[in-house]
Amino acid sequence: MSLIKTILVGRPNGLRAKLMGRDQKSPPPSAPQAAPSRPAPEPAEKALGLAKEAPKDVNPPDGFEVVLHREALADGQIIEVIVGGTAIAVARVDGEHYAIANTCAHAGGPLGDGKLQGHLVTCPYHGWKYDVRDGSCKTNTEVSVKRFEVRTVGDAVCVQL
Repeated sequence: MSLIKTILVGRPNGLRAKLMGRDQKSPPPSAPQAAPSRPAPEPAEKALGLAKEAPKDVNPPDGFEVVLHREALADGQIIEVIVGGTAIAVARVDGEHYAIANTCAHAGGPLGDGKLQGHLVTCPYHGWKYDVRDGSCKTNTEVSVKRFEVRTVGDAVCVQL
């Protein structure tokens, strides 16, 4: 029975016991102690370095989804968002928002992690360049990535899926 317990629970002083706080090498506490307080998780927008949270009180046009607050991205910034299971790179250039597929046609690199210069985003994997206005590839003109229509409704940036 102890072998089964060891397999399921782990060794008394092993990694699982330490992770679960059951390390038997530690002396038992003399009195019950309150669990250490953990800081509240920060909102995803803050973790991503975005300025503002996407508005929740906006009714987007039919077929569109709210993805960002219109001021969440600074000019010249691009970011990946996942909407309805689709990874999209959203960029802001000269106050306008653009959205293209997040996956480079060459080797699947994440365009939202690329470098944006003007209207061109450079894939971080192999340097292929795409125009965020239309998804055209400037490195290989025979390929492109999907472009998504973008509309601003109040403070919300909405993307058509």
